[in-house]
Amino acid sequence: MRQVNLPLPAFPELETPNLRLREMVRSDAEAVFRVFADEEVTRYYDLERFGNLEEARSHIANQAIRYRRGDVIRWGISQKANNVLIGSVGLSIYEANAQGGLGYELARPYWRRGIMSEALGMVIRFGFSSLNLNRLQALVMPGNGASAGLLTKLGFTREGLLREFAFFKGRYQDLYCYSLLRRECRRGE
Repeated sequence: MRQVNLPLPAFPELETPNLRLREMVRSDAEAVFRVFADEEVTRYYDLERFGNLEEARSHIANQAIRYRRGDVIRWGISQKANNVLIGSVGLSIYEANAQGGLGYELARPYWRRGIMSEALGMVIRFGFSSLNLNRLQALVMPGNGASAGLLTKLGFTREGLLREFAFFKGRYQDLYCYSLLRRECRRGE
């Protein structure tokens, strides 16, 4: 199996029929702030709600550093019509095991429109085909039915509960682990 090599020669921009997945840049700070300043968006997220624009700038810079370091690709999600960021999706790479971890968020006005399903579908295909990953996983807090439903719709299997797996929001959190294997990936979605 080919090893995953990040960073790639150029940041991989992806397109779907309605979306553009692209690198987040400094000029996206206001849009990123609007997404992460919403307490409902960060309710099940391992980050606290952003309180100022500098946090958004720092987040964008941190994602660029992590990409250059070779352990994560974090795409900004924009609609093709206006190119304004409405969320993001990340793919963390665990090279030694040909595995990747998914994380994502979307601005509340765009919930339940199929946008994240479209974006994640493209990232899943990219992970399995371009990076030659064998397994993708996502961790979901109990109570986050929307995320659990999205992953199930995309073919992920809930493997089990990781008890007190991560510490954020002031306490240890239980997380459900969902996974999808390359051989299970639905072609053409």
